[in-house]
Amino acid sequence: MDAEHDNDPRTLAQRRLEAMVGRGELSLSEFSDRAAKIWAATCPAELEVALSGLPADTGASPATPPATRHAAPPAARPGTAIVVDESQKKTSVFDTLKREGRWMLPDDYRLTSWMGDIFLDAREAVVDRPRTRLQLDLWAANARVLLPPGVSVTITGNRTMTDLKIDEGRYEVRGGPHLDIEINGFMGTAKIKILAAGEKVPSTWKWF
Repeated sequence: MDAEHDNDPRTLAQRRLEAMVGRGELSLSEFSDRAAKIWAATCPAELEVALSGLPADTGASPATPPATRHAAPPAARPGTAIVVDESQKKTSVFDTLKREGRWMLPDDYRLTSWMGDIFLDAREAVVDRPRTRLQLDLWAANARVLLPPGVSVTITGNRTMTDLKIDEGRYEVRGGPHLDIEINGFMGTAKIKILAAGEKVPSTWKWF
């Protein structure tokens, strides 16, 4: 049975997507959308549609560094000597750390907030490995994390008087990228929600 599963065209297509995610060639949401189409395919033509537009499968190792085109350029004024790279800000005090849109989620990524807020919309994030570690330290602070379907998560950490609220929705996970999220906090709140890219964030989310 395992051999039959390994030879299933959908399984092979899924592995191709996983390799592309590991090389930083697909965002998490792009993986999610195509994986859903792969497993919904009932004939070769539908499977071909799910893979349409992808570059030729070169069989490159997942350890291959991502293309530099994915890196977000720093904010700079032409002709000046001062470059401000806001993406490097990893600690907030009384303010908000926000990551959204298409951005690179590196391994061992750590954000700290003191009496502020952290908002991570990782639906369009790009990773360059199958497993990524993220750490959030919340000191009387709040964190909200949005993830696309198809991403599995393990949550660890030390929390005292800190609420952890998770809304997985009704999505099915199929062996996609994995996030190890360590959430440490004192008198904080952490909320994690699975939401497909393009879906509007419910105005009531902050209350769930």
